[in-house]
Amino acid sequence: MSTTRINRGLYLITEHVQLDFASLLAITESVLPLGISVLQYRNKSTDYEQKMEQARQLQQLCQTYKVPFIINDDLQLAISLGADGVHLGRDDGDCKSARLLLGAQKLIGVSCYNDLARAEQAVNEGADYIAFGAMFATSTKTNTVHASTDLITQAKQRYTVPLVAIGGITPENCEPIIVAGADLLATVSSVYLASNPSDVVIKFNQQMVKYSS
Repeated sequence: MSTTRINRGLYLITEHVQLDFASLLAITESVLPLGISVLQYRNKSTDYEQKMEQARQLQQLCQTYKVPFIINDDLQLAISLGADGVHLGRDDGDCKSARLLLGAQKLIGVSCYNDLARAEQAVNEGADYIAFGAMFATSTKTNTVHASTDLITQAKQRYTVPLVAIGGITPENCEPIIVAGADLLATVSSVYLASNPSDVVIKFNQQMVKYSS
């Protein structure tokens, strides 16, 4: 398990479907100073060299604002960049193998969907955080499973690692998820596709403070 601390708050995931990279970069730079706990680079469609260049630019911003920078599902890219860590989905390999390649200092997060057994395995293998969702309907991913707030509560009772909730979360609907025990709220479109991304980030953070335990 990494010694890097993940602060409670907003877990921002990049949006590459509807935004060009210049716009994404500008939005990212505008919101990072407002209090982002983690930035994850998630791009399923660009070729490797372009992903490397995009990720490098985002990494530089994260270093400036001291925000952990995580690569989604691409262990080789995370290693090549020296990113702060990697996030693993169902088809991205296991935490134990990733740890051997990344080393002890890097962060490893694991998507657990609505599966406590998968969460148990991830925690036992040294995951630094586990993610559950989709909490609500989302346009970011297809064929998602639904995770309930009760699942978050059960995971909170079992595990000490930070819990991430993802899927259709907005400042308006996040209250029960925070109350259930989520440490981080993951979001893509509610920030990146907002008319005022900074305002949305501020509202998210206000909710996290309001319902902090």
